[in-house]
Amino acid sequence: MTQKYRWTRWALGLLVSLCIAHAQAPEDDLEERPVVDGAAMSEDLLQRLRMHQLPTTIRAPKAPPTKLVLPETVAPPDDRQPDRVGVPAPATMPIGYIGDVPQGIFERAPWHTQPDGGRIKRIELHSRNATALRVIMTDLGPLELRVYDPVTMSAFGPYTAPILNEDGTWWSTIIFGDTIGLEFYLPPGYTTPPKTLPRIVGAFYCYADFYGSDFYPQSGDCHTDLTCYPAWANSIEGRAIGRLTGTTGCTGALINRTGTDFCPIMLTARHCIQTQAEANGVVVIWFYESQTCNGKNPPNLNTLPRNDGALLLKTDFSSEWTLMGLYAPSESGNFVGWDSGYWSNGSTATSINHPALLPKRIQFGTKTADSGCLGASSFYTNWGAFRTSAGASGSPVYDASRRVRGTTSCATDTDGDGSGGPCATDGWYGRLDIGFPELRWYIFEMANPTFVNRAVAGDPGNDGSSERGTSANPFNTVYEGTFCVPSNGTVRIVPGNYNERFRVWRPMRLERSGTSGVVRIGAP
Repeated sequence: MTQKYRWTRWALGLLVSLCIAHAQAPEDDLEERPVVDGAAMSEDLLQRLRMHQLPTTIRAPKAPPTKLVLPETVAPPDDRQPDRVGVPAPATMPIGYIGDVPQGIFERAPWHTQPDGGRIKRIELHSRNATALRVIMTDLGPLELRVYDPVTMSAFGPYTAPILNEDGTWWSTIIFGDTIGLEFYLPPGYTTPPKTLPRIVGAFYCYADFYGSDFYPQSGDCHTDLTCYPAWANSIEGRAIGRLTGTTGCTGALINRTGTDFCPIMLTARHCIQTQAEANGVVVIWFYESQTCNGKNPPNLNTLPRNDGALLLKTDFSSEWTLMGLYAPSESGNFVGWDSGYWSNGSTATSINHPALLPKRIQFGTKTADSGCLGASSFYTNWGAFRTSAGASGSPVYDASRRVRGTTSCATDTDGDGSGGPCATDGWYGRLDIGFPELRWYIFEMANPTFVNRAVAGDPGNDGSSERGTSANPFNTVYEGTFCVPSNGTVRIVPGNYNERFRVWRPMRLERSGTSGVVRIGAP
């Protein structure tokens, strides 16, 4: 049976056309609330609106930073091979590598006492020739961390109690440029150093040209600027697109689901994100687009809204799809619709993405055949006069009704570098109709109550359909259950210890399954 689901945009997008009215409220609630369909916006929706924020600032800009030098960033040698030209290749874009850092970085910076009794230490790390930097560190303990750009002083955070990888580390957010700033804050009340303090154990060194001079049509860019097509640029289908920065450059989109409850679930390609470690380190950057048609004026990446980190929900080899749940409410607020039916040859196709790490670009073409790429079933699309390149992987392809039918897997390798493009005239899109039987449990008629039992084996690598959230096929982690359950629904948990660390952002009830036993979350 074919399932279809329409797009949606939550109230942030609707506010453009809504008036402001003073809602009836308790005496201590003097805030003017937006009106939606003639009624005051609910507290839950208003909280979502408040969360949509641009970067913040650091706590103590006058505290002197400790400036340290990292190893120089070195781009890899040219690896183009003639025999690769003309064959489909993954449309991901290599952007950097994991490298070593000097020992004892955290310990080298002094603490500075603040008026509130807390203490601050600031560290700025510089790598020659780096185009962006991230750091890899251990748990923060009781500290707050803000990550900032020393040039614009835009800051992200505060980060507390991060979700750790299996090796006990996590990745900071990314700062574009050759220097990354870290501000650690220790709250008042500590007379001796806390038992747990972070160690900076590595860095991700980016060499990709995020601001290249050949990005624009007047400089020879082969791609088509989305901003030149306002009907798409200002649409949900355009604004739901995010640029994914992990160990490679990809694209993704927020996807709608039954009930339209704004659960922050993103679609992308499996070869972009296929492990929890990759999902944990992903950074999604929103609204990276030209301000005018073909204009050489995209915003500074360090000043745009972003989401840090996600939970891997499903990854399907047969369709080359991945679904992941963002750790925090989406900073876009736009969710694309989809159709899980077969897509006929000759159908109109449109895709929006970030090829070559560019501001958003668009392609118009035709779905012409059923094919395959990376071992998965694909829809093949011909873009005619339009072009795509590496970096587009994970972006949705829309049909004439603007519903998602697939996600970018490959494009023809035109220069032999092992990646799709540059300036490819075609694309292979992992088929939603093939992946839907596995992916559906998070986006269509989700189980309510949603069941969780840590004793079940689950799907290895989250590739499978044995975890559905039903009583017969429960999830084996509570966090997975919180992404499945509809808003205001119930997650029923079999008693036991669930060694998990997470935050819940949507209204739901967590309760014990059965009449006896204890559920402990956060205990090994």
